Amino acid sequence: MQMVNTCNRSAIEEESPKKGYAWGAAHPTHTFFSVTSPFLGLLLVFFLINVGSIWHKSFTTDEAKHYRYGMNILNLDSDRFDDSKMPFSALNALPAKLAPLIPEGIIHRYLQKELTGRVATILFSTGIAFLVFQWSRALYGVIPGFLALALYIFDPNIIAHSGLMTTDIYAAGMTALTMYTFWLFSKNPNWKYATLSALTLGISQLAKYTCIYIYPLLILIILARDSRKWLEIVRGGRWRQAWHKIKTGLLYGLFFLVVSLLMINIGFLFNRTFTPLEEYSFRSEYFQTIQGKLAAVGFLPVPLPYPFVEGLDWVQHRERTGEGYGRLYMLGELRRAESFKGYFIVASLLKMPLASQIIVLLSLAAYLVERKSHDFFENEIFLLAPMIFFFVYFNFVFRAQIGIRFYLVIFPLLYVFCGSLVKDWAHIKPAYKYAFGLLLIYLIGSVMAAFPHYISYFNELVWDQKDAYKYLADSNLDWGQAEWLRDRYLEQHPEITVEPSRPTLGKIMVSPNNLVGIVGERDRYLWLRENFEPVDVVADVYLIYEITEKDYQRYLLP
Repeated sequence: MQMVNTCNRSAIEEESPKKGYAWGAAHPTHTFFSVTSPFLGLLLVFFLINVGSIWHKSFTTDEAKHYRYGMNILNLDSDRFDDSKMPFSALNALPAKLAPLIPEGIIHRYLQKELTGRVATILFSTGIAFLVFQWSRALYGVIPGFLALALYIFDPNIIAHSGLMTTDIYAAGMTALTMYTFWLFSKNPNWKYATLSALTLGISQLAKYTCIYIYPLLILIILARDSRKWLEIVRGGRWRQAWHKIKTGLLYGLFFLVVSLLMINIGFLFNRTFTPLEEYSFRSEYFQTIQGKLAAVGFLPVPLPYPFVEGLDWVQHRERTGEGYGRLYMLGELRRAESFKGYFIVASLLKMPLASQIIVLLSLAAYLVERKSHDFFENEIFLLAPMIFFFVYFNFVFRAQIGIRFYLVIFPLLYVFCGSLVKDWAHIKPAYKYAFGLLLIYLIGSVMAAFPHYISYFNELVWDQKDAYKYLADSNLDWGQAEWLRDRYLEQHPEITVEPSRPTLGKIMVSPNNLVGIVGERDRYLWLRENFEPVDVVADVYLIYEITEKDYQRYLLP
């Protein structure tokens, strides 16, 4: 697909997948503002929703450790104190690191606050929103770009994790950006775009270990795209051309590898790079097996920083054993050693807005019907290949099923793809356009009605928030984000007993995670779950029960 400049408004509205255009191209003034003004307005809305939703929100369970590791990186210490913290968290610690350079005053005090670090994630996520718009617009046109942007910025799960000092949004953004730059490289196979793509790929490895799967995905995409060309070359006996393509491919591959190694080493501060394989002390059975099989060459140095490899092994160990995760929970069932097949499908059905789900299904159906009008191997493979891989991996292989946040890596790519649904917007019947507009209004209404509690968001399939714990818990519902609001509520209601150790009369408050047995004693609140329904919910998280004397005698006395 060639990028071209559009010169009039009608051309923009009727862009096809063959005629995407690049942001910043020359437009008439009215056209520029007709696109730029609403685009910047939506980005501002997204930023303000995020800022507003983190107000008075406590640190989630993992944030303090991410922040600590980010500060360690800025202090030139990349040694690990747990498994999954990554150099990208330095972005969140940067404001506090810069605070001493600012004179005393409001800005200085604001930068010193740890919660200010959340703004870095919000800004990064706003950048992803720009990417989603740009890529969908380049593929399908301006209206599709705005659809993709709307789906992203009005996704409650995106909003929820954009305001946290964790790495889930960083992983989602870097995966999308890597696929986008590799798509650009495929259109422009030269060293300029190769460098851009290789740098993005290498930097993505500093966001989250999920991004390591990008390497086999890119190889798979290359093989799929070039398979037809190779068949033609082989059938035509053009061996000189084949050898040239092999040499070029190997040269690019080596370049990407070297750049990746350089970026990873820079990110982890070259910490014990070239440590021999035999000197690693692995936790996971997988890495121990590799170390054993390569014992004969264990003296060879590993060209990666020690904490990078150490963390990869540690993540593998925890994901396989469940160490530190508590029990897994879905639809009222607890499991310890066995994961749930299709966990993230269920989580998406319950936590993705229904309007978004309808648009996703319509997009997939429309694409299948009109697949001949698309060039899959030139464009959509860069979206669908990672989406399909992560869909299968997370639902049927991955075991750390503790929240939809791991699955966010799919969302930006999915929303870019959804733009294809309206690529022929100018020719869509007015009735369908009105229906589509109502669907978007429903989406915005559903999401804004949940403000500011987005970690605990469930769509209308869970009509009563007091029932959310019956379906999912853990970081889908209670990740410690509402503790400040809980404490303020308890100050105003001192009569409430918090998580009693035995059946108790009166009003009691219970965390959903403790209620269902994810943490603590598995059946500690079995008496409560089986006999009573909550009468209220605080901050869309903490459940309030009222046990009367009559109820106590009826259900709890022998």
